[in-house]
Amino acid sequence: MVKVYFNTRPFVTSHMRQPRGRGSWAFAFEGQTVFSPSMTYADAKKWARDQVRAAAPADADATYEVDVDVLP
Repeated sequence: MVKVYFNTRPFVTSHMRQPRGRGSWAFAFEGQTVFSPSMTYADAKKWARDQVRAAAPADADATYEVDVDVLP
């Protein structure tokens, strides 16, 4: 299972607050940027986690970790 860690620093630097609420969220990982459909931040994180795991190499094991930036 791929471990996914979310980094909110880019969002907080831009908006001066933690991400929350409903909207279309942008996430960046391993050179890719994905945009969620309109949903709550909590649901968008789950959606992004699924996107990261789908994009992971087939031979990824439990030690495979991905940092995901929450973009402004």
